[in-house]
Amino acid sequence: MTLEERYAAIRAHLSSHRRALAEEIGRHPRPITACDVHFNRMLEERAALAGELDRLDALIENSAILTPDAKARLLGAYPLRTRPTMSSP
Repeated sequence: MTLEERYAAIRAHLSSHRRALAEEIGRHPRPITACDVHFNRMLEERAALAGELDRLDALIENSAILTPDAKARLLGAYPLRTRPTMSSP
């Protein structure tokens, strides 16, 4: 497996998990502020996933090994500056 394929697999896994979590958050009944531990845990997990994706994208962007074309393919779906923010589901 090439480095590009590994990065693509990691991004796909993190993105898939983030989408599934966003769907779960969307289906969850609205919480009472600071009283819903499960909902708060999901929000924390969403923030952690966004941070992991940001770190992976920075690693890809700054890679001396990947070609510019490989970087474009990997970051094409969610460029670092246009990916939904942590506040977006």
